[in-house]
Amino acid sequence: MNPLDWDPLAFIGIYFLLLMIVGPVAWLLPRLLRPAGRVQRLRYPDSLAYLAGREARFADTVATRAVASGAIAVEGKIFRTADGAASSGAERAILALRSPFGWDHIVAALQPEAVALRRRLESAGLLLDPDEHRRLRLLAIAPYAVLLLFGAIRLLADIARGGPLFVLSLLMLLTLIPLAIRWRFVSDQTRAGRAAVKDARREHQRLRRAPTRRESDLAVALFGTGVLAGSELAAFYALRNPHNSPEGSNSSGSCGSSCGGDSGCGSGCGGGGD
Repeated sequence: MNPLDWDPLAFIGIYFLLLMIVGPVAWLLPRLLRPAGRVQRLRYPDSLAYLAGREARFADTVATRAVASGAIAVEGKIFRTADGAASSGAERAILALRSPFGWDHIVAALQPEAVALRRRLESAGLLLDPDEHRRLRLLAIAPYAVLLLFGAIRLLADIARGGPLFVLSLLMLLTLIPLAIRWRFVSDQTRAGRAAVKDARREHQRLRRAPTRRESDLAVALFGTGVLAGSELAAFYALRNPHNSPEGSNSSGSCGSSCGGDSGCGSGCGGGGD
């Protein structure tokens, strides 16, 4: 039977049923079609940080290392250069800032380092390049796009015949919401990139609870700044998580800056989505 001739209520019912079906399909497609990349074991905290939470986690990790080494000091909501030495180009970029400086200055100073690191991770087969990521996103939203096309054909037919339009139009508008969410949360990691972070977290699970000062950058890279709460670097944790510090609100969450924006805390930050 021609869908254009279906009873309006029947068509709306079928459209709603299809909307319930395309959601799991859109979630599954990136998992099945994600490029494999090149399997490897990562040790360097900065690479793991970028994989786990992109620019935000990378900046947290480098700043943590600089604070832990004494290269910079935290004074309330600002930083000052101190007597410690930098151990990487990223830290030297921070030390080149004029004291005092804020968090935004650190992020800006590290931007060139972050761009270079991303390119290395793409070349290593751990992150998708922009074109690959775009293709994976398009595949993820394809089921929603097909459903919208199906609804649009019927909607145009109803307009020509003067039929009811409101409910179908509303359903199509509602379809745009999960489509936009799906586009936003398709991770740009390859399978190898995901595996590298997962393996590192499994190997260093202890750091979630009790990182030493020397291990603090790796702990932040893998699990976020929440691991610094109550440690020797608690001042940096308080600066990056003001709502979770004693001076802030009594929020029960501990994500704060530890998340790159793709998903929740800890294991899902930055590399979240599918």
